[in-house]
Amino acid sequence: MSRRSEAGYALVALVAAVTVMLIGLGAAAPTWRYVMQDDREQELIFRGTQIADAVARYQKKHGNALPVSLEVLVKGKFLRKEWKDPMTKDGTWRFVRPGEGIAPITARTSPPPTTRPPGPGVATRTRFGGILGVASLSDRQSLRLFNGSQRYSEWVFAVGQPRVVGKSPTVPGPRPAPRATPDTGGFPPPPGVSLPPGDANLP
Repeated sequence: MSRRSEAGYALVALVAAVTVMLIGLGAAAPTWRYVMQDDREQELIFRGTQIADAVARYQKKHGNALPVSLEVLVKGKFLRKEWKDPMTKDGTWRFVRPGEGIAPITARTSPPPTTRPPGPGVATRTRFGGILGVASLSDRQSLRLFNGSQRYSEWVFAVGQPRVVGKSPTVPGPRPAPRATPDTGGFPPPPGVSLPPGDANLP
């Protein structure tokens, strides 16, 4: 075999190897993006929980008063540091304020004028009074459910707010009414009253 033929086979093998490597990198890219998003998502849950718990401790010590900023929580040693939103580039949170309610505000619903979340870069430390907690400004779809929501902007971390990962929180409700029965003409018997057999055939 000539040197030219050997060089030709080597070139073909090199091209094939490079092609296989590029295909492998292309297949690994979505997996890597998933891993990175999952990591930031877990960090969001950790940071949001830390802030909400710090607000609760501040309230307990200051007669149910609310902090006006994360800086106040850090200076009072209720929070280790001013955590930033890991889902946005600038790390700006949406602060949950009194009167705003715990229900999340998303891009699909317009908040009341007095509780409109400020845009990125707007100072939010003393606007609208104290803070109950935080929520992300990212409207990106999440990998997991948090309190039944799959948008980061709907993940609210606030005092008194449940934090259920993977499903909707269970909300206690009224017990269902007893079913009607033919033996009582379509109505259930009163509590403690037993129906003797054969009454269903009475006129």
